[in-house]
Amino acid sequence: MTLRSEDPLIGKTFPGGYVLLELIGVGGMGRVYRAEQKALGRTVAVKVIHPHLHGEEGAAARFITEARAASRLNHPNVVGVIDFGRTGAAEGNLLYLVMEFLRGRDLSRVAYEEGPLAFSRIVDILKQTLAAPDEAHHLGIIHRDVKPENIVLEPTRGGGDFVKVVDFGLAKLRPDMLTGIVTGGTGITSPGIVCGTPDYMSPEQGRGDPLDPRSDLYALGVIMFQLLTGQLPFEAASPTQVVLMHLQQPPPDPRKLVPERKIPDSLADVCLTALSKDRAQRYADANAFIRALDSSLGSMTMRTASKIVCPQCKSDVPQGQKFCGDCGARITTSSTPAPSPSAPPPAAVVGPALQQPPPPSVRKPSGARLTLPLPLLGRDDDLHWLEDRRREAASGPRGARLVGEVGVGKTRLLAEFLGRARSEGDRVVEIVPDPPHAEIGYYGLADAIGKLTGISASTDMSRVTIDDPQREEVLRGLHEVVIRQLGTRMPADARRYAAAVALRWAIRRASKDADGKRLILAFDDLPRFDGATRHAISDVLGEPPEAPVLLVASHPPGFEAGWPADRAHARVVNGLPTSVAVTALRGLAPQTAASAAERLQEAANRGVAPLYLDQLVRFAQEGGGIAPSRVADVIVLRIERLGADARRVLQAAAVLGDDLSVDEINQVLPPGTPVAPSLDRCVKSGILEQSLGGVRFAHPLFREVAAATIPAGARRDMHAEAGELAAERGAAIEVRALHAFYAQNALEALLLLEQVADRCTQRGDDEGAILALRRSLELARRALFRGDLDDPERAVVIFSRKLGDALARAGYLTDAEGILREALDLAGPADSDRAKVLEALARVARARERFPEATALLKEAIATANRSGARELKTTLEQLEQSWRAAS
Repeated sequence: MTLRSEDPLIGKTFPGGYVLLELIGVGGMGRVYRAEQKALGRTVAVKVIHPHLHGEEGAAARFITEARAASRLNHPNVVGVIDFGRTGAAEGNLLYLVMEFLRGRDLSRVAYEEGPLAFSRIVDILKQTLAAPDEAHHLGIIHRDVKPENIVLEPTRGGGDFVKVVDFGLAKLRPDMLTGIVTGGTGITSPGIVCGTPDYMSPEQGRGDPLDPRSDLYALGVIMFQLLTGQLPFEAASPTQVVLMHLQQPPPDPRKLVPERKIPDSLADVCLTALSKDRAQRYADANAFIRALDSSLGSMTMRTASKIVCPQCKSDVPQGQKFCGDCGARITTSSTPAPSPSAPPPAAVVGPALQQPPPPSVRKPSGARLTLPLPLLGRDDDLHWLEDRRREAASGPRGARLVGEVGVGKTRLLAEFLGRARSEGDRVVEIVPDPPHAEIGYYGLADAIGKLTGISASTDMSRVTIDDPQREEVLRGLHEVVIRQLGTRMPADARRYAAAVALRWAIRRASKDADGKRLILAFDDLPRFDGATRHAISDVLGEPPEAPVLLVASHPPGFEAGWPADRAHARVVNGLPTSVAVTALRGLAPQTAASAAERLQEAANRGVAPLYLDQLVRFAQEGGGIAPSRVADVIVLRIERLGADARRVLQAAAVLGDDLSVDEINQVLPPGTPVAPSLDRCVKSGILEQSLGGVRFAHPLFREVAAATIPAGARRDMHAEAGELAAERGAAIEVRALHAFYAQNALEALLLLEQVADRCTQRGDDEGAILALRRSLELARRALFRGDLDDPERAVVIFSRKLGDALARAGYLTDAEGILREALDLAGPADSDRAKVLEALARVARARERFPEATALLKEAIATANRSGARELKTTLEQLEQSWRAAS
């Protein structure tokens, strides 16, 4: 299905930054769109629920309950619910789900096009499929509509299948599924509602009895029967007759139905057990079903392998093929038979009693392997530019900025430059942002001062010599940033000034200690630093110390660093030409290299991002199949193919931040999770790396993508655990606020975020205050839909006003007015909150020199305060009116 221009939702942006690009399917529950998550450039699927399904009373509440439950499922074989919610009035207040985007075919289509499937492949598919209900059933979630159309197979390059189960836990959203009874002669009860087909319904579901996990196992028994025989166990002229057959007739023996298939007895017995009428006679749970399949596979007499192994590169080669498609080697009849093409990935094995096989990336390398990470390519001109800035710094302070898109190679380029500078005797100081990624106030600035001077929170300042004309300001700044013991009530501009003076003194002192050698301060990924730190850096460059120092930073386009143009030059870092990028593929096997090169050609117009090139090579070496064209999508596939445990460990690391220990990760994961071996696997994959403080993500995008793979409910639970851990350890308020926000602890998060905003304002960090207040407003708006607060409308009004004030202080007057006008629509006609919003609008109008409008708004605010009985507020507003009148 292609893009339909008449669809009014195409091109719309849903809450969370999901842009709908193309309608790709219409089902009984809703319309499915291919969409882009703009923040990451990641492809997702957005399911918009049919309006007639949430028109009845209580439907929205039922949607919240079921979507919240489904979003707790966090397993590679389950299509995760990343987000859910309701659109604004402009889009029709539509209910929607955001899920991962699938690129495979459903099982019914695979069976039709490729059937009959090999027994080993059937077992593999069933085991991976069963891994999904095993995870869900432990959370009390039943699918209710398991069928081949809800099982999607994504191919791997090694010829295997990676299974994804769709719509787990969402069947109850459909009115026809609430009782478990399917009605109607054609399976359609009303326009747009396609009922669950009776072909896969358990007897208890047909009777309308309460369902339990064994009902899903019955449906999988039907699917197993269908895959073994090519037929359904029960077929009739009408759905009602099929339901009655499930209730009354024993299933036929698959061996007798298709004797020519020579179905092994062990497989037939497993299938018939799953199809028992009495649920007590079926497998007790998905894990027991998996063990039975394992046992049957082990006892079967395996047929002649359909593939053999290439003696040179160890890739699978179809039987009868004379040359290897990967490396071109001649294949002889004595070559080793290949293992089963559908050897199960780790996600298919469930339960502590079962030992996980190594993931495909470890189990079956494809072709020759390149040395990773890849060498630095095509950056000579950029390095020469940096070297010019370094030479200029010998005669006085300079700044240099590397500007480029995410993944274009800024970090690698900066690391290469810093390494060369060290080798030539420069003193290089790399400043780091806070590991929890919470923008802790002054964290980067304190790190810089500490590394330059050795001063920390435990330093006895009476022993520190400060030989500087602004000694008192230096001391004030050091106490404010590092020591934090004075508790002075300085205005925001005074705090900002003192912080910059302290950094300027630290640079001067470090330069003096360096005996005339150049000093280089590096700030990689500048937007990751808190606003107070960024202000201090730009202020120092505005009035730099007389010293041979180079400040160098990297950031994406569109970010306003605030560095003065006359002292800080910028260099745009572009992607690599395709001709350069393809040289990195020379170590790959021919077929693999050709597939990768085809992907690189698609990026020829915009240049190839080195991170995409690196991930493409790793994906190819891991036998990943045809790679997506977006780097975030490649990373998603690599993460999920690491296996369930490694995936959860990465998600926990994304929640907690950088420089983590095994113990810290254990705190937010279920007991028994094999954290240490999973971390080792993630490090070997190149997604994590060892650091002095523990383990950290090898690239910021890896962390963002890992976080984006966490289903909404699971993300909430992980952040709740992390928030408790942060509180126990006395973590910074910014860290606790961040976890409370993502844990959706609305009341706690609003209280903490308000404190964060106040502290940012005190430090002169308006951007930090705006971010905290935007998050507060997002929580309050979400509560309107989800019911997380007692009075969400008032919370929206209060935080809209606070955000409007912060935007106005930062000079974003148009944005401030828009936010405040929205708040005015929610405020009551005689409410003190309305009077405060009117006051804020009056201040914005005056700042825009719309004086008559400002006066009128202020008069309305005074009248509203009078009606609401807010006497103190009325007096304050009248005083403001008098001061404006006196100034005019």
